[in-house]
Amino acid sequence: MRRRILAAVAVAGLMTLAGCGFLLGTEALSFTASKATVSDASLEDTGYEETNVTDKNASREFSAAGQTREVVVTNWLAQYERQVGLEPVGEQRAAVFVAFSSPQIEIAGQTLNPLSEMSEKDILTRFNTGYEGISVGNQTGNRNVSVLGSERSISQFDGTATLAGQEVDVVIHAGKFKHGSDYIGVVAIYPERVDSEEDRVVTLLNGLEHETGS
Repeated sequence: MRRRILAAVAVAGLMTLAGCGFLLGTEALSFTASKATVSDASLEDTGYEETNVTDKNASREFSAAGQTREVVVTNWLAQYERQVGLEPVGEQRAAVFVAFSSPQIEIAGQTLNPLSEMSEKDILTRFNTGYEGISVGNQTGNRNVSVLGSERSISQFDGTATLAGQEVDVVIHAGKFKHGSDYIGVVAIYPERVDSEEDRVVTLLNGLEHETGS
């Protein structure tokens, strides 16, 4: 009898957490991140322009209570660019900043978010920055930057990339952190020869906005 009572309590808890339709297989369970975007003031200060803010849906199977069901995850990606002069290719939108938000999935006491398990170097391979053939080199630095009310660790790497058919040396910044119920990844890339671009990246990070939700 005690086992039956405990089993009933467990099933009731799962239904409350995941939803009856999810357990019965009649509907998918959805998780949606909040957008992570840069404030208008920071964009104005840095000369960056918004080029893309879009949702990215992903579907995967997840097991709970002995059943395998579909889980739909909605991520958000925001991309910003700045035009810079670069010899010998001329004016190019070669300074890029990307913010990516992804929800933490919680089902039956299990949590999952691939972004939380990635290293900063792994994150660099997940974003389409407009550059081609990016090769990430060694980590060259690390600094704490004020982002969304807390000090966040941002790593710096050297690298090379192809831009307008020319190989250029680039500087890459990457970081990840949890804010509210979402994980956020940030990436910035720009030609090494561009002056004062790291200061602009810091301003963009300072101006990042993200609603924590309920």
